[in-house]
Amino acid sequence: MPTPTSFSILPPTPTPPPPLHTATRDEQFVNYQTSTYKLHLFETPSGYKFVMLSDPTADSLRFVLRQIYAGPFLEYVVRNPLVPMDSRERGIDNEYFRTSTDRLVRGLTVFQ
Repeated sequence: MPTPTSFSILPPTPTPPPPLHTATRDEQFVNYQTSTYKLHLFETPSGYKFVMLSDPTADSLRFVLRQIYAGPFLEYVVRNPLVPMDSRERGIDNEYFRTSTDRLVRGLTVFQ
């Protein structure tokens, strides 16, 4: 029963110069595995990075990170003018976002 040990959203970084060739979907970084954890990554077109750690035997959780972006993040952070978008120092300080994300992750069969 894998459980997430950490979750983070990183604000966009300055846009690097364009690569010599465009990466295909198969070339994108999706996850990284060690003997003790597996790191999953989803990056939005605007540059936000959603990161989650899980048990090393877990399947890809990129779909979960995409659901968090499309659901709680857009609803409670992007569409809320009171939430500062550059949250490098404090993180996202929004109880609705935290509660909704927690409910979404705990409801997944992979974490039961």
